[in-house]
Amino acid sequence: MKVTESTLDIVVDRRPMVLVILDRLRREILLVLFFSVFLFLISLEGPLDLSVEGYKVLCVFFLCVSLWTTNLIPLSITSLLAIAMIPMMGIMDASEVYSFFGNKAVFFILGVFILSAAMIACGLSARLSIWVINTWGANPSRLLMAIYFLSAFSSCFMSEHAVAAMMFPIVLEIVNTLGLRKEDSVFGKGMFFALAWGCIIGGTATVFGGGRVLLGVEILEKTTQNSSIGILEYTELSFPMVFILFICGWGVLKLFFSPDIENIEPVHRLLQKKLESMGDVTIKEKGIASIMILTLIAWFCFSDNLGIANIALIAIVFLFVLNLISWKMVEEHVNWSIILMYGGAICLGEVMSQSGAALWLAKHAFESTAHNPTVFLLLVAVLSTVLTNFMSNSAVIAVLLPPALSMSDTYGISPSMVAMTVILTSNFAFILPIGTPASAIAYSSHFISIGEMFRTGSLLSLFGMFAFAVLLFFYWPILGYH
Repeated sequence: MKVTESTLDIVVDRRPMVLVILDRLRREILLVLFFSVFLFLISLEGPLDLSVEGYKVLCVFFLCVSLWTTNLIPLSITSLLAIAMIPMMGIMDASEVYSFFGNKAVFFILGVFILSAAMIACGLSARLSIWVINTWGANPSRLLMAIYFLSAFSSCFMSEHAVAAMMFPIVLEIVNTLGLRKEDSVFGKGMFFALAWGCIIGGTATVFGGGRVLLGVEILEKTTQNSSIGILEYTELSFPMVFILFICGWGVLKLFFSPDIENIEPVHRLLQKKLESMGDVTIKEKGIASIMILTLIAWFCFSDNLGIANIALIAIVFLFVLNLISWKMVEEHVNWSIILMYGGAICLGEVMSQSGAALWLAKHAFESTAHNPTVFLLLVAVLSTVLTNFMSNSAVIAVLLPPALSMSDTYGISPSMVAMTVILTSNFAFILPIGTPASAIAYSSHFISIGEMFRTGSLLSLFGMFAFAVLLFFYWPILGYH
């Protein structure tokens, strides 16, 4: 029975008491179930063709997959659990396990988050966003395109999580200024979809769009020892797919969410007023912009010699030395949980590879269904696309990439192709909010329903698979990847 203070309405829950209790304790029951199954599996003897350590790692892996999928506890805590359990179970020495956490991918991701946070905290990113939307959004259709393009372009150089968080209040103000209703505003729905899809698609274009790319590259390097994907190489391998998907995304927006209003003059008055209230560009904004530009140049030109993580850390030091930012300015914009999650995922992937668990799992998952390299990669792509709509895309990489990489020699495929297949398709998180924060943030506006996300997101995911097929069958062979 529930009593609300505003109306004093009494709502009687007429379900049987057992169902009420089960519903209230659903999280606790699932946690007990998962850990009970884990303890039961650990008590059994593993397969004869898998080492004892490999079987234990596999048990830890399935527990982590269950927790990552259901999100019963934060993703980062699940990763920390994996790090702690591996040495406790005697699978690997603690010092070696913990050393996997301190890899360059984690520090690069930290650097990107702090650089993005500096741009957001000083107001530079908001100023640029408002200026672009106000300048390009001459009519409703162009305003929709401005939001879509700006979200995509910004996510090429900043974390897509940060871009979505930055763009959301701007789009929300536009919606409120136009007086759009959540129930029936096609234009309102379109703007929030443009925000989410732009962030997702743009974040696929470069390694800066999200830490999942560096997570995948780090797992690739740790697993194969001699394979890697550079900054420019990644963009070269992904660009045609991103371009095709961007065009398809705009087509879906125009098809389903063509603006149903004509007058957006109040929006321009609002944005112009916000720009005027910001005043002239400050010294801090100019300084942070300069550091960001120099950092991007260094990443593209000198990353092979200096290292991308080292460049990111030096850039952060300069920001503090020049007094352009303070720790208080950036700490609330740094997603610490994601950093912890990546460190734990890399650790688990490395242990799975070294113990033979990844190869054993991949053989039993793929050998009976994938009879040639092309079918194998397509199967991996479909599985990655499906999984990313039910769990974090970073978790998908942690779950799927180690087993998939272990089969590269079996099928005679470049490990880089396998890694790119998982990395690219793991970002097709268009169908459900859980896949990526960009979708979750857009859904939180209450303008978008799950049904609308499912219908349009499914179509966009199919376009994504088509764009990936273009890479696999035509583009990558031209570049010499087989």
